[in-house]
Amino acid sequence: MDSIYQAIGTATPIWQQAVFHLGRWHALVAGAYGVAAWLCFLNARLIKEAWGVDSTWCVAAVLMCLLGANVVLQGDVFVTQTFRALARLQGWYGQRRELQYLAIGLIALAVLGLGVRIFQRIGSGAQTYSDAVSAGLLALLLLLTVRTVSAHGTDVVINVRLAGFSMGRFLELACLGWVIVGALRSLYLPSAAPETRRTGSARHV
Repeated sequence: MDSIYQAIGTATPIWQQAVFHLGRWHALVAGAYGVAAWLCFLNARLIKEAWGVDSTWCVAAVLMCLLGANVVLQGDVFVTQTFRALARLQGWYGQRRELQYLAIGLIALAVLGLGVRIFQRIGSGAQTYSDAVSAGLLALLLLLTVRTVSAHGTDVVINVRLAGFSMGRFLELACLGWVIVGALRSLYLPSAAPETRRTGSARHV
């Protein structure tokens, strides 16, 4: 336990600096997460009125709120720096790369399996817009995992700068846009949905 407390103490100043250096773009991204969360909440509310509770939209709304809070609080930075300090204190820092890539590989396989299932539904024509939103959400969670694990090879890729922005930020905004568009289409262009839902969307939005 002492090493954990020491690791937290080592990570805290770095985390504080990350929070201190938050800028307008972080506020923009956090705001986009807020918009996505609100749209997912509206979908959950409409579906509850029409057919009962749909856990997909509820989970999406909660996760969007958490991901937005992570942007503001820099929680991934704190976790990464804590584990990095813990690895040094406990003497396994030299073996961290194998563990990092193993963690990324296992999570990527899990996300890939869920993604294949979602896209099979999309390809079969049985999809709902919640499937598209789920795909975007999975991509965001995978990106967060890659950032948190912070392996050297993946860090190099997501930190490549394009027009002043990192590749990781471009991917995050693209996935967020996917989620927002999917949620909006679900509100205004529901496929095979009862007419009460179409009129309900105009009432709540």
